[in-house]
Amino acid sequence: EEDDDDDEGEYHLGVQINFADLEMLPPSTLSLDTLKREYSNNDTRTRSAPWFFQNFDQESYSCFWANYKYNEENQRQFMTANLCRGWFQRMEGNRKYAFGVALIIGEDRVHELTSFWVFRGKGLPKCVADVDDSELFEWIEINDINAEKEKI
Repeated sequence: EEDDDDDEGEYHLGVQINFADLEMLPPSTLSLDTLKREYSNNDTRTRSAPWFFQNFDQESYSCFWANYKYNEENQRQFMTANLCRGWFQRMEGNRKYAFGVALIIGEDRVHELTSFWVFRGKGLPKCVADVDDSELFEWIEINDINAEKEKI
């Protein structure tokens, strides 16, 4: 007889993801779906960023910078964009609990890949750490988002 406990969680790209810890979190005043709509439908500087700072729930969410560890290997922006698209595709299974924005900053041949993330819960969720590409990034938790307003 098989153990059904191994079947808990969802599958994305053939990898099992368990969201049980995140599902058990108490309700939050911030809705990630609303944040995503605000970001997608409005100007970032004048509308969605101020909305984010006004509505961020420090008790229920964590913010991180994720900086690509091997920026010196980024030879062309289109190659870095492909790398980023693949990473976001593999992160897709976490979209219910995450919001991320990635930027390629610099010139065609000299640039960096950096990103800003909002995750449900405190700390880096295991379901994010389990994405293979996550080890390619230096994850820096933002303890005070108001101190990072200019960067965000």
